Amino acid sequence: MIEEAEARRLIARFDDVERRYVQRYGPSSQARVFVLMEELVTIRFALLDAAGPAAELLRRQRQKVARGIQRLYDLSPFPEGPPPPVRILGGDPPVIEFDWAVFETKYASAAKSMRNEVVFLEDWKPEPQDRPVAYMYVVDDESRLRIWTRPFRMADLILGRNRATVAGVPVAHPMLVPERLRVRAAGEITPVFSDRVTGAVVNLKSGHFRPAPPAAAAVRDACAAAIGMDPAECDVLTVPPVPTTPPVPDHRPETAPPGSSRRPETAPAPPPPTPTSPTTGAPA
Repeated sequence: MIEEAEARRLIARFDDVERRYVQRYGPSSQARVFVLMEELVTIRFALLDAAGPAAELLRRQRQKVARGIQRLYDLSPFPEGPPPPVRILGGDPPVIEFDWAVFETKYASAAKSMRNEVVFLEDWKPEPQDRPVAYMYVVDDESRLRIWTRPFRMADLILGRNRATVAGVPVAHPMLVPERLRVRAAGEITPVFSDRVTGAVVNLKSGHFRPAPPAAAAVRDACAAAIGMDPAECDVLTVPPVPTTPPVPDHRPETAPPGSSRRPETAPAPPPPTPTSPTTGAPA
């Protein structure tokens, strides 16, 4: 059981690492995001083994760190420029549909190779990892959360290195929903678990779907429906939308599969910081 003094040391070590990376890379850097994400996930796991004053201290720090990450996310909207080939359908949060012709051209063949690696949250049993890791996910149009079970290191995810490929194709979120190409939310998820998944740290950073902040509700609802997760145990980090831009040309094929009418709508990374231990927060 984690005691209060140990919790204070954990927080102090992360505060020290954060200060050093702010001084070296700047207050809005991806290096700072990396440190804060590692701290948030570490605290979430530490809370599984804490009670009393230690748990209360860690809960307050969790809220503080999550707010800090969200402020940094708010400074980094999706890139301006041509929007992705999607259209927005109805619903609350709305369903986002990827263009069928673009998917067939770029992703369909590779998506078949990863079909057996995509599972629903209720069927997922993540393998224990020696460091915090993240997984690509979507909440589909039926509000079920799907996960690609290949893990990403936190540094690769945040600093944009070693992008995963399947059959030579960089994996994209539409490949997790090849039947209908429709989602309510998409991004990356880090599970919090011991014998089962009880919480999660999630983002909405899918460049192919670009879900708006209200999609956070779809993530929490999907986690609750699938495994009974308390919505308060799901930290969802959102990305502000970009200004409205004209839609891209229509790529809808003359004959599309059922339910697949498609009409589009609508920085250099610093070197990775010194890794920290997922259990102590100290530099590894």
